[in-house]
Amino acid sequence: MIDIHCHILPGIDDGPGAMKASLSMARLAVEQGIHTIIATPHHRTRRYSNPASRIKRRVNAFNAMLKQSGIPLTVLPGQEFHLTSGYSKEHKKGRLQTLGNTSYVLVELPSRTFPAHFPQFLSYMKRHQLRVVLAHPERNAAFVQNPDFLYEWLQQDVLLQITTQSLVGYFGRRIQKTAAYICRNRWAHFLASDAHNSFQRSFYFKEGYEMAEQLGGLEFRDKLQSNAANLISGKDISGLHSFSWQVRHLEQN
Repeated sequence: MIDIHCHILPGIDDGPGAMKASLSMARLAVEQGIHTIIATPHHRTRRYSNPASRIKRRVNAFNAMLKQSGIPLTVLPGQEFHLTSGYSKEHKKGRLQTLGNTSYVLVELPSRTFPAHFPQFLSYMKRHQLRVVLAHPERNAAFVQNPDFLYEWLQQDVLLQITTQSLVGYFGRRIQKTAAYICRNRWAHFLASDAHNSFQRSFYFKEGYEMAEQLGGLEFRDKLQSNAANLISGKDISGLHSFSWQVRHLEQN
């Protein structure tokens, strides 16, 4: 399996502070059936600035350590970009790191608000042939209040990444219900761990995929996995796959 959102690099954000802890995470990931991880350190939050050049250096060093330690895991460069009004400057300076060097960008929205400049940001990304993957939308207050608000952005070709920790209830009941609603409607395109360590904020990959299957069915689970594989291969992922049922559901309600 492939994890497209994980804070596994040591000493770069609020993930593991040292190499030993990162290697422990790597071993746990392999135990969970994960063979490829996209490292997605935070970028442009108040605390962390991790431009593409730094991330690539750290990923190369970590892959060398994985090989030396005999851990059968491949790590690709990525980034969790916290959306700010300075997105065009970050892009023009080459500071944005796409997921696995593809055209997909993992974007984190503010947790308590929905930014007014999101439509302009989306238009900018489209003009530059970049696809937006929203990180854990189930944790955004606007979507918790009204999950159907997400459908507008699905129609704009936005892709959604749901977090395993949300599905298992780590962030509380309301967020768990929102994540379940998104999966039940089969709106999610990816399931990822957003793991930060190997104890509390861990992978929960097996548990998350089991819940995704219970909520959306086996075909939905398989689609989540194939989308992750298609992403790291740079293939196109439809933003509105298999939505005929969902459209009817919304029209009837």
